[in-house]
Amino acid sequence: MTKFLLMAHYNILMDHPIVDKILKEGIRSVNLSMLDEKSRKSILTDVGEKLYRQGKLIEAIDILEKAGDIERLKKLGDLFASEGKFELAALCFIPTKDKDRLNNIAVRCIELKNYKLAAAAYDATGNKPMADFMRQNFG
Repeated sequence: MTKFLLMAHYNILMDHPIVDKILKEGIRSVNLSMLDEKSRKSILTDVGEKLYRQGKLIEAIDILEKAGDIERLKKLGDLFASEGKFELAALCFIPTKDKDRLNNIAVRCIELKNYKLAAAAYDATGNKPMADFMRQNFG
């Protein structure tokens, strides 16, 4: 079992029909606005974890961002960074606005020559001059 799955909170919804519908038909297939914030976050977090287990990492990150689960995104980003998956880590860290993590991962993205993602990471830190420099000189 991965570290990410071990982070799951204990009140995960068991095979909730909305979770199944989102997994089968996508997030646009449901209207979650009728739910309270806690229920919405639980459902989306469960969907994100299931997508992660299915190896749909980008989709999992997107759903966790929609859930607003900043702590889980940070932990997942840390896991990806420890595995050398720096671009996935950057996608996790961008919504968190965590300056330390983002500055570190931006350097890794530059090393990987993913200047667009590095610029996005710098944008998320509020470092517009560095983001603009990346765009003007590398893409």
